[in-house]
Amino acid sequence: MKKTLFLFSFILMVLLAVAQNDWQQLSPTPTIQTLNSVSFPTAQNGWAVGNMEIVMHTSDGGITWDTRHESSDGGLLSGVFFIDTLEGWTVGWSKIYHTTDGGESWETQVKPSWPGDLNDVFFINHDTGWIVGYYKIILRTTDGGEHWNRIISDSHHDLHFFSVCFGDSLDGCAVGGGLSSESPGLLMVTNDGGLTWTDKTPPDAKSLNKVTYINANTAWVSGNGQLYKTVDGGNSWTEHNLVAYEHYNDIYFFDEQRGVLLVEDYDMVRLTFDGGETWDSVAQIGLGSNTLLTSFSCGAYNQLVAVGSEGTIAKTVDGGITWQKLSKGQDLSFYSLGFFNALEGIATTGFWHGKMMRTHDGGYTWVEDTIIDNGPFYRIFSENGDWFLLNENSQMMKSVDNGDSWILTDVPDTITTYYDLQFLDQDNGYMCGNHSVLVKTTDGGTTWQQVNFTDDYNFTSLFFLDEHLGWLIDLNSKTILRTRSGGNDWYYSQLTEDGFVFEPQAISFINADTGYASTKEGVLFKTTDGGDSWQQFFVFSGSFRSKIHFINTEEGWYFKDSRVFHTLDGGETWVDSQYFNLDGGITNYFFFNNGYGWLCGFNGLIALHLSHVGVAELDKNTSALLVYPNPASKYIRVELSNNSEKINSVEIYNMMGQVVLHSSKGHAIGHTNFDVSSLSKGTYVVKVTSSLGEKLAKFIVQ
Repeated sequence: MKKTLFLFSFILMVLLAVAQNDWQQLSPTPTIQTLNSVSFPTAQNGWAVGNMEIVMHTSDGGITWDTRHESSDGGLLSGVFFIDTLEGWTVGWSKIYHTTDGGESWETQVKPSWPGDLNDVFFINHDTGWIVGYYKIILRTTDGGEHWNRIISDSHHDLHFFSVCFGDSLDGCAVGGGLSSESPGLLMVTNDGGLTWTDKTPPDAKSLNKVTYINANTAWVSGNGQLYKTVDGGNSWTEHNLVAYEHYNDIYFFDEQRGVLLVEDYDMVRLTFDGGETWDSVAQIGLGSNTLLTSFSCGAYNQLVAVGSEGTIAKTVDGGITWQKLSKGQDLSFYSLGFFNALEGIATTGFWHGKMMRTHDGGYTWVEDTIIDNGPFYRIFSENGDWFLLNENSQMMKSVDNGDSWILTDVPDTITTYYDLQFLDQDNGYMCGNHSVLVKTTDGGTTWQQVNFTDDYNFTSLFFLDEHLGWLIDLNSKTILRTRSGGNDWYYSQLTEDGFVFEPQAISFINADTGYASTKEGVLFKTTDGGDSWQQFFVFSGSFRSKIHFINTEEGWYFKDSRVFHTLDGGETWVDSQYFNLDGGITNYFFFNNGYGWLCGFNGLIALHLSHVGVAELDKNTSALLVYPNPASKYIRVELSNNSEKINSVEIYNMMGQVVLHSSKGHAIGHTNFDVSSLSKGTYVVKVTSSLGEKLAKFIVQ
């Protein structure tokens, strides 16, 4: 059979990611992608799959995970099943993948020609397995997936299978329903290994999500406020009514008496200790009200690992009574952020009533700030070394010593919200908002003077090159205003093409003549005459929110929704640099000394960009140097691709360019081990000096 490898080894994947991804996701961890399915063949080894075709593996019971594959082209994986630690299958959008080496490599197995996506996979042994999916499709194999046979299907049917399970090699069940939780349910059973299937859907059953077997005769099915049990191999089913408005995503029994029911919307599980007669015992998981768990898997008695939205992972080792959240950061949505140095930073987590958060490790972990008074704050601004925080009471906190101390100042209480602020130097600054408000300060923000307008504007963004020359965006009229007199006189322009007026969202100028404007429609405009005229310059797709930032005349960034674009030629060409699949998208960014920067967004997104001297050279020689494990916690192994090279020294740099570890003794030919247990969490660069020169690679300590 023709085999197509679609995943590479973890080490190669990490090194390729260094070259291809401009931004390294720091939070949430281990992923921001929604996880749809999980499989633990043992207590320690497990796999999780989800959106963007992410495949993750753990070898320590879910404490840490490494990403084996993730696509930037969309797609999803819906089901995963491992028969042991080496052999497994995962299915998704009309795809079947198979591994026999613990996920180091995968092959694509041929699916019978039939429309519809695949939702779940189950194997009773290494040879015999079943896959179910849309349009009532059931596939069966008896040779480990070398050949898949379509048993039943119905392309005209609006009911689909979501789950399949077998109690032994003969007795199995497939369940599903419509795409709405109120749609009719679907339940079919087989007693001959899946060759024939009989419809046993109970009357009034709504859409059903999961089936699990205790033994060949006893099985449970969960759905929308409904539970069904069989004790005769699926020939008859008894309904166990619970709470009608609860939605049950998964169910599992450790033995005939003790079971766990995963409730979708209420951050909890229901427990039974009497074989399902009662489910009154409730255990809170502690993930937050906005987090949904989709699936769990048992690798050992009393142990379940559950996965869900935005990469959420939780675990129980006492049969569901108590839970530990293993993933980090998903319960926050960052709105603005700033960094005092490479490690110390602050961020806001909501437009109005969010929290002020603080990081001490470059953005990997965040804790609620207890130092700064007069919150909550909704925006953070930093200009020329000074820092400004705005709260909803028309007050501003200012720091001139990188956040060590803050002073309270008042701003004009004329509007609900100030949207943008910019300081040209320590004294002169501008701030804008709705209701035609533009205020100006000449004393570092101690006092403010209002610039008067006769019309009603909603100013959402500003950009000033000096105290005289600046631009404003009015959202109401889709207009860009320019002043050359510090606000005394204004010139108006719009972004148009064939009579259509585009809605500007952000502006950035390199000099008095050359500037860029991003639009809601995803079209980037450029001016070379200071804004007298604008030309359509580059077309992206539409964007709810977009931002543009140029570090210098050549290098710039364009942020739209969940995607980041990068230019190195003044905007002539843009590379689709990175995609973060999250609801709400990217909200803000911050660049520190133009060397590296951070972006933030919904679902706890924090990502880091590195362009430090030396780090930029990584792309040239990463193939010559392997560093693993990556991320690391205690040791790293450094290997040269040319194993005849003699290693003379190893140096490890932090992101400030400082040497934090150094060794020039005891290295073997071609490779060496290095103790990194003393390093704080963060990103580092290892530089190896060998008999043939210097080589660099990036790695993470977690």
